[in-house]
Amino acid sequence: MTVSHLRIQRLVGIACLGALAFILMLFEFPIIPMASYLKIDFSDVPVLIGGYIYGPIGGVLIAVIKCLIHGMIRGFSVGELIGIFSDFVSSLAILLPFCMIWRQRPQWSIKKQLLVGCGVATVVLTVVMSLLNLWVLTPLYMAVWNWKSTLPVAQLVAVGVLPFNIIKGLLVTGVFAIVATQLRPWLKAHRY
Repeated sequence: MTVSHLRIQRLVGIACLGALAFILMLFEFPIIPMASYLKIDFSDVPVLIGGYIYGPIGGVLIAVIKCLIHGMIRGFSVGELIGIFSDFVSSLAILLPFCMIWRQRPQWSIKKQLLVGCGVATVVLTVVMSLLNLWVLTPLYMAVWNWKSTLPVAQLVAVGVLPFNIIKGLLVTGVFAIVATQLRPWLKAHRY
């Protein structure tokens, strides 16, 4: 194959994974009753697959595609933009630790990479999203929706956002680990 054919194949793969990520984004559900506005979806699984096959830039492009399509379908209101930004940052918080492990520790077995990646990505996701919600997202949502809480923002983050992101990190990375283990020969054959 020529370089231009490989480039086209790569772009088509990224676009397809971005579309799949958007479709998975539509199937969201709450996991913490007291914070039902926080919903989990598995749209980061294609982002991680793309990060493995195409590298971190490919994974980031897949996250951008899913967020842009989501915005075009749902609209770009201020509330939606905050949600899209939050989803994009959480995708990066899950993707980048895995990409660093894949690049820095290629000698590790795939199982060790997945196990360490799941743990590190969950910790990074939880820390990044908790701090972002504490300082930016929750105050923005409160201002945009004129939402008054009886709890301080720090307590909202501690009882809602923190456990949500731990559960989300474990579920999303766990599903990715299962998929990656099952598709290991295919993933290795298509890696650039």
